Amino acid sequence: MNEDKLLKAMQGKQLELLKELERVCNIIGVRYYLASGTCLGAVRHQGFIPWDDDIDIYMYWKDAEKLADNQDLFKEHYFVQNKKTDPNVRTSHYRLRDSNTSLFLEEDKNDDINHGIFIDIYILYPYPDNKLLAYKIIFDSFIYRILIAEREPQNHGKGAKIIGKMINTIYRGERREKKLLSVEKEYRFNKGRKYLATYFGRDTTLFHSIVYPKIWFIKPKKLKFEGLEVNCPGDTDAYCRLQYGDTYMQLPPKEKRRPHHDFIYCDVNEAYTKFKGKYY
Repeated sequence: MNEDKLLKAMQGKQLELLKELERVCNIIGVRYYLASGTCLGAVRHQGFIPWDDDIDIYMYWKDAEKLADNQDLFKEHYFVQNKKTDPNVRTSHYRLRDSNTSLFLEEDKNDDINHGIFIDIYILYPYPDNKLLAYKIIFDSFIYRILIAEREPQNHGKGAKIIGKMINTIYRGERREKKLLSVEKEYRFNKGRKYLATYFGRDTTLFHSIVYPKIWFIKPKKLKFEGLEVNCPGDTDAYCRLQYGDTYMQLPPKEKRRPHHDFIYCDVNEAYTKFKGKYY
């Protein structure tokens, strides 16, 4: 299968995952919101950005936990993946996986986890009104992500690797578990009233985090995405400007219209378990 056909097939499976997510969310009474390039796709293309290879979702932390607690409501081949449901996972966000398919990422190479095609679910937490507490949580989020991954940051330079190695040396065993629980408590119960944050990925540096007005998720905006009517952050213009700058409606140069995931192998028809011993 050539690259274009494979991308279209991947997007088809991801759209099926999104429909299944919506079905279960409606049953249990929780909301999800399109995030990042998926939200931009809804605004600019009314669906996938043509070269995008994933779907990104936001959910409140309580709703994400409720989703995982209702795994039995999903069709049999769908799997809500997080650190509790799949202990060898090296990330703090959730994924909804199609276990009848295969998508092996470079970053997950050799990890004994579910490797089905997925949609990413990024968790929304309150962001403190107190600036000092905000700085503490942002820095703690850096420690948290390293401890969850149980390895040094990848592709962030020698300095980050050295710091990561120090953190994994300092926090071991019981001390590591206590730190993880402490940071999770900070994320969830910091009493921030105005803003939300994911404390994850490109949203967060060592001393800064992108934050989103809570009102965007109290009053979401409905947009079309591949024929579905879905929730997006309430002020989609402000959101897209925050994420992508004032020119977000303009297409990037042709050389940048490329999928951004670094994957080793993808198969929309074969279950990932077929490849145990080869890719993991």
